Amino acid sequence: MNVTNRPLESSELSRFDENRWRFPPDELLQYAGQYVAWSLDGTHILASADGEEELEQKLVAAGVDPSQVVGEFFPNAESVLL
Repeated sequence: MNVTNRPLESSELSRFDENRWRFPPDELLQYAGQYVAWSLDGTHILASADGEEELEQKLVAAGVDPSQVVGEFFPNAESVLL
C-alpha cells in the first residue's frame, strides 16, 4: 500500500503474483461480483466495491492513491465460462 504518494516500487510489484496466488481462495469468495484493490505486494485487499468508480472513491477516502494499487474484478461463480 502506498499512502505516501511515492512512486511505485518494482520490488513491491515483483512479489505481487506470488503473494496474490497464496491468498486463501475461500476468503476471495466474499468478493464475488466485485472490484477489488490489492496492495502492491499482493498480501491484502485494501477495498472492494460493486463498480470501479466506487472503488476509486473508497480508496481516495481512505487516503490511498488509486494509481498505487492493483485492481482486479472477481466474477460471480455463475458467470464464469469454461
